[in-house]
Amino acid sequence: MVKKIQLNDEQWKTLQALARANARRLPASAIRVSDRLRSNGLVASDRQGREYLTDQGADRLGQGR
Repeated sequence: MVKKIQLNDEQWKTLQALARANARRLPASAIRVSDRLRSNGLVASDRQGREYLTDQGADRLGQGR
């Protein structure tokens, strides 16, 4: 179980947008990701610098707002 990190509206919407982009296999390059999401392990970057939702991020998203 992931610790339920308090997210503001912008951070919550970012997680949702990354999840939608991943589900549709769309590039997430236009989605602005905060350092807080990265530092808490919810979002990571691949070798090309593309942002993606981590398993921990998906778990947090599943916990609800």
